[in-house]
Amino acid sequence: MDEEPEVRRRHIAALLAFTPTVVRVDTRMRIRFEHGATALWLSQVLAHKDVALADVSTDGGAVTISNPQIVLGRYGFRDGRWVFGRDPAAVVGVSRGAVHAAATFSRRGMQVLCPSAPMMLTLAALLARLGIKAQPSAGEPRAVVGPGRVVDALDRLGIANVGAQYHLMRESNAGDGL
Repeated sequence: MDEEPEVRRRHIAALLAFTPTVVRVDTRMRIRFEHGATALWLSQVLAHKDVALADVSTDGGAVTISNPQIVLGRYGFRDGRWVFGRDPAAVVGVSRGAVHAAATFSRRGMQVLCPSAPMMLTLAALLARLGIKAQPSAGEPRAVVGPGRVVDALDRLGIANVGAQYHLMRESNAGDGL
């Protein structure tokens, strides 16, 4: 996907912030992805001597980052926290990155698992700025876009191809639970 550099920077930051399988040990960070291509993509876009593709297979992939404070500082990583900004590039990039990292799709729509309740509220507010209605959940922190709004939401995020796939899955599985 072609992205403006500032949108890409925020996309990467949110991908890392919302990925639930980030493990920090001393001065290293290991990120496990269910989709091996995402691990490969991340290692290529970070392109730094302290970034290594640890493994990639049909079961997923992992990226290891030595000195994450240095490597990820340009993406907004500060003292173990993420700083995204509020400009239009941040709105689109963070929203895309969160969806990329943590969205699941079902007959109930799109649910984005968030690392905390404040991050859930932040994501819901960012999506609202794009004209996407996302309901914060009452239990586990998730931002939920209803099934009738998913295709439009993904189109507004610039990933209409994902929306088309969701629409096809809903059509083909109308009575099967999706």
